[in-house]
Amino acid sequence: MEVFVARQPIVDGRNDICGYELLYRNSKENTFPQTDGNKATREVLINSFLTIGLERLSQNHPCFINFTEELLMDKVPEYFDPSKLIVEILEDVNWNGDLIKVCRELKEKGFSIALDDVMSIEQTDIHELLTYVDILKVDIRQSSETIRAEIGKIAQDKNITLLAEKVETAEEFNQCMKEGFELFQGYYISRPVIVSAVDIPLYRSSYFQIIKELSVEEEHINLDRVIQIFEGDLALTYKLLRLINFSSTLSMPVQSIKQAVQLFGVEPLKKWMYVFTVEEESPAPASQETMKSSLQRAKMCEQIGISIGHNRLGEQYFLTGLLSSVDVMMQCSPEEVMNTLPLDAAIHEALNGEENMHRFILDIVVAIEQADFDRLEPILEKMDLRLSELLEIYGQAIAWTEQLYNRHLHLEEVHG
Repeated sequence: MEVFVARQPIVDGRNDICGYELLYRNSKENTFPQTDGNKATREVLINSFLTIGLERLSQNHPCFINFTEELLMDKVPEYFDPSKLIVEILEDVNWNGDLIKVCRELKEKGFSIALDDVMSIEQTDIHELLTYVDILKVDIRQSSETIRAEIGKIAQDKNITLLAEKVETAEEFNQCMKEGFELFQGYYISRPVIVSAVDIPLYRSSYFQIIKELSVEEEHINLDRVIQIFEGDLALTYKLLRLINFSSTLSMPVQSIKQAVQLFGVEPLKKWMYVFTVEEESPAPASQETMKSSLQRAKMCEQIGISIGHNRLGEQYFLTGLLSSVDVMMQCSPEEVMNTLPLDAAIHEALNGEENMHRFILDIVVAIEQADFDRLEPILEKMDLRLSELLEIYGQAIAWTEQLYNRHLHLEEVHG
């Protein structure tokens, strides 16, 4: 499944890039498609932070992202690192006391706030808000020089940076410099550029199940059931690992899905499941087969590990098998994928093809998949395993995967 985000650079007076505005796109057409603002922002957040990655999208410059009133009230910006996100708010939002309180809290947490499409600053509530605003974005095509001078005076009094939008010529750039603008955005600098990546399709039924499990009082949450749902969904597991990886406080080597869920915590999971509730396409047949293969590998790796007495490492072997096809799903090299995930060294090495026990077990699983019995024979002798035992594990893994898959299909119909 291909995902898209458009980025447009924001520069200073020396034409040095200071950040990027990230814009919603759902195809290679470089126009904003008509869609719900909440959905658009959620998809931009997921696609930018979890799929494409800020290291590729913005070279880790701050990203300006537009937030709706609903997403602000739900405190969605707080899920992110304030050094990587500038919260952009449209001027026509309903500025009530609650929303201004949210902006104050964002400022206290270190976020920068940009007020977009500023046409005037006559409203009383806007003046109250300006206490917490860092950047005023002014559309120079929709504002007169007189209006811009009025906005500029108040910005200077309150130490707010002015950003000129829709700058299309060198003359406009120079004029805005004279008017006191410090940041610039528009076709003169660059048109929005679409960046795309391949994502792993997410079964909607998985996050509906997790939301259901997490919607009870915390002492009644069945965390084992939540872990089981993650174990049955490659996309959710991958996104959870990405979330842990870009967290400034959580990033550490992960050995199992259980550890990842416990490390991330219940409250952040609740918040992120809300962000994930955007309408997703059902996985295409080819993707479904690869996802099923990943689940089979995971279960086989786990069970082979247990059969040779490595019970303690079963969860590590499971995660190794589950992630073994992520590079195929995302159409990139194993190194590119592994470098974005906070995996334990043994899992990381195995998935990059280095020899260790995790890799050895994964190679057994792949040989069984491919019915490569010549390759299996010396392995079986070395490990004191019987082919009949491995084939039984293979059959059990297929049955387990089919049961999960059929449950997904049923729940997709229910929620579809």
